[in-house]
Amino acid sequence: MSTLTTGVRFPTDPSGSRSTGTLAKQVVADALASVDPSAAARIHRIKDWRKGYIEPFTELVAAGVHDAVAWDGVARAGLDSLQSRMVGAHDVDGETVETPMKDYLDVVVAPSTPGTETITGTAEPVQTLSIPYRGEHLSGAALRDHLDRWVERGVIEPSCAAALRLVQDYPDWLSLPGRAMLVLGLGSEMGPAHQLLRWGADVMGVDLPTSPVWDRLRTETDQFAGRLHVPTDASGAPGINLLTQLPELAAWARAAAPAPLTIGSYFYADGGLHVQLSSAADALVVDLLSDSTATALAYLATPMDTFVVPADVREASDAALSARKATDIKKIVGTLTGGKVFHRNYEPGNGPAVHDALVPQQGPNYTLAKRIQRWRATTAFADGHTVSVNIAPATDTYSVTKNKILANTYKGAGAFGIEIFQPETSSAMLAALLVHDLNVGRPEVDVQWQHESSGAASGGLWRQPYLPRTALPVAALLGTVKR
Repeated sequence: MSTLTTGVRFPTDPSGSRSTGTLAKQVVADALASVDPSAAARIHRIKDWRKGYIEPFTELVAAGVHDAVAWDGVARAGLDSLQSRMVGAHDVDGETVETPMKDYLDVVVAPSTPGTETITGTAEPVQTLSIPYRGEHLSGAALRDHLDRWVERGVIEPSCAAALRLVQDYPDWLSLPGRAMLVLGLGSEMGPAHQLLRWGADVMGVDLPTSPVWDRLRTETDQFAGRLHVPTDASGAPGINLLTQLPELAAWARAAAPAPLTIGSYFYADGGLHVQLSSAADALVVDLLSDSTATALAYLATPMDTFVVPADVREASDAALSARKATDIKKIVGTLTGGKVFHRNYEPGNGPAVHDALVPQQGPNYTLAKRIQRWRATTAFADGHTVSVNIAPATDTYSVTKNKILANTYKGAGAFGIEIFQPETSSAMLAALLVHDLNVGRPEVDVQWQHESSGAASGGLWRQPYLPRTALPVAALLGTVKR
């Protein structure tokens, strides 16, 4: 539910309430209707949306496995539905007026443009790719060797290792010459800001005025070489609210950008607030792309979602399944439960496959918020913009560890060949992949899902033998015992 008096809101439903579930059903139904006209009636019949959301979100991906038009159509229909329904509340002559988000930044003018504080680092720029890993800093041959081991174990895809090796070969890319990075969610554990500043990049940081990130970064100038540009209010205090100050943020981005912007979305929030943030960020993206203030976009996809994977991934998972011995306890339990536990990861077949790692604990709001970002990556890429979208490995962030079920699941995931990354490892690796994408571009593709799957780091979820939803409850049990 939204409690904001101004800013980005959920629309009211027929009962007068602002329901996140109703909005999500409508958006998903509209997106699926682009490929299946009967989808709307089927989705609106789902009574328990929190348990029933997984199948339609999976259908949204499955529809585009072999059809580029369907993949693109789902994305455009979903975004149009979302931004036509979500509203921005603003004051007109003392009354609160709601405008659809697709028109919000055309209608609402910022009353003033925030000021800018620039925090300049004093360190020398780091000119070698180094990834922190379990107390070490992997670089040079050690990093290359470790990338090989990750690929061998299925923790990252070969295309991910190839991209990181290329960044190793061209360290002058690290500072993003000729670009500036607008980071939405500056304090994010998974975001690239810390690494980019170490490498000497220009970063425009967006986070709440109450965020502790401002004081922290002011004390760390001796650790970075880049420049951090910060929006400030009339008193000079840093920070801006993406939900309630969206017009001001757009005005600041235009006024303060030191170079063409790459907009990176790295924020996180619980529940429906995450959907509101994704809607606000999407409106900002469209607005800043329209006049080339921004020329590129960056997103992180969660591995706990649905993706299309190449044929070789399916084959590797099937081979791992076939290699089990008759005495393998997982095989025995899977047989005894009729596949309710330890169900095979992919249905029998050849060619690309749909990987479904959605779990009820993630919830439909989180899934919709992340899907909005993937949809925009799809449409922007198709429209000729530079886009970096990388599938991040499962990472032991605060947002995960505060959920006991997910925390225990991550604790026991190693029993299934899944590696859980530490935030500093993920953020460094993903920042390097961003650098790669902005300098090289994403690969030319026949169907848009190939854009997403390139460079993926699933942590092992893709190539292990079991459907995550049927194996991770056992991991949670093992994690509980370990704790």
